Amino acid sequence: MNTTSATRRDTRRAGLAGRAIRVVMTAAPLCVNSNTLLGDALAEMAAASLRHLVVVDCAGRCAGVLSDRCIVAAWAADPEALTCQRVSSLLESPAAVVDDATVADAAKLMRTAAVDAVAVVDSRCVPVGIVTGSDLVALLAR
Repeated sequence: MNTTSATRRDTRRAGLAGRAIRVVMTAAPLCVNSNTLLGDALAEMAAASLRHLVVVDCAGRCAGVLSDRCIVAAWAADPEALTCQRVSSLLESPAAVVDDATVADAAKLMRTAAVDAVAVVDSRCVPVGIVTGSDLVALLAR
């Protein structure tokens, strides 16, 4: 590999990391209330062909991101989970970045929190978007 192309690639990657997350996120994410049953959340995911939903509390603030994998794991542990367990029971601390964050900020949070999606929130913690690992891979592939 020649040094010039490696330098160009490094420069391009650095530029991508500094991009605003608003450029990469999916705006107006599909949200569910934290009191939603897992089966209902899974049905929403399937209907919209999504793997993640942003979860909100009763005030509309971000409570976290729910993945289809978490729902399936809950079902595997307890087949009654889909009809008895609420979304809130699967949430840990909310993985979210503010809407003026950079791509690097979101990627670092995804890595440290060991998640493959983060919510993007405004100053009131209201979800305005979602960024997934697939979004970041698509950005790199451009």
